[in-house]
Amino acid sequence: MEDSAFRRITRILTHPFTRFLCKKLVFYLIVAFVAVTLVFLLPRLMPGNPVDLMISHIVTSPIGGRPSGTMIPLEQVRKAMMAHFGLDKPLLEQYIKFWGDFLRGDLGQSFSDYPRSVAEMILWRLPFTLVLVIPVLLITFFLGNWIGGRSAFLKGKWSDLAYLLSIIFNQMPFFWLAMVVISLFSVKFNIFPSYGWISSELIFTFNLRCFLDVAYHFILPFLVLLITSIGGWAIGMRSMTLYEMNSDYIFYAERLGFRKSKLRSYAQRNAILPQFTSLNLMFNELVGMTLILENVFGWPGVGLLTYKAVFSLDFPLVIGCFLITMIVVIFGNLLIDIAYGFIDPRIRTGYVG
Repeated sequence: MEDSAFRRITRILTHPFTRFLCKKLVFYLIVAFVAVTLVFLLPRLMPGNPVDLMISHIVTSPIGGRPSGTMIPLEQVRKAMMAHFGLDKPLLEQYIKFWGDFLRGDLGQSFSDYPRSVAEMILWRLPFTLVLVIPVLLITFFLGNWIGGRSAFLKGKWSDLAYLLSIIFNQMPFFWLAMVVISLFSVKFNIFPSYGWISSELIFTFNLRCFLDVAYHFILPFLVLLITSIGGWAIGMRSMTLYEMNSDYIFYAERLGFRKSKLRSYAQRNAILPQFTSLNLMFNELVGMTLILENVFGWPGVGLLTYKAVFSLDFPLVIGCFLITMIVVIFGNLLIDIAYGFIDPRIRTGYVG
């Protein structure tokens, strides 16, 4: 019994798919280590000091017994704040402490919104970013591949028009299209709101009215991401489908008398497999696009929070935003790689057999 269990464990550990997963995990761990180190260093290489920015708004005042206009020195306040935030320590000591806090899940407290927790601020914003990225990724994958596959097989007015429009929108800069959409549908026709995520007269609560209002603000950024991302999938699917249509097995099946719909099904099934390898790239691209688009529409995701943190030199918040974005990207890529391993039998078998 024990020998049988040992053989099963050995078979699992030596399976090609297990080796594939281990390689991916090691790769992403190395990526995470390098990324975390860069995230730690970049804000500290920026010009300026966040403590100086925090105390710059303090208005000095005369004190009793001194002539009017005598200024209170702020050097002691500055030193105390530098010590409180750990910025007076050597860079290596800050780096070691940073890793210890990160592994405990402690991202520190915001400088600009002290004493709020960075983790609390980011976790409240993260769903706003994911609610744009994930639906757009899934919808554009299926819709774009459907348009590309039909345009390769069906030579008709509507399929060619849909393919042409998807290519045109794909070549447009998404931030430029966002401003055009705001000018048309918000400024000129006053159909959709141009900025923010909820109307100013509402206080967010979990009720139907607030949900519909948030969805109303969600439409424009969602549509901009959607229509600028479909074309990439359509182009790739059309090219792969045309390649599969010229394959020997399609010609052989055609000579055997297979229906055209069956031939299209076979070709598209093989053509869509390489498209799954592009999910990682598109996911990363959508995250980057969303972070920028949030600033155009005022959508309160991680991108808008990062923008405010950078301009206020809020080190913990900048680092926290980049860390969360990095974790989302790495974890998303890992899930996509694992899913692709289940979809493609060649990965599961290690290209054997």
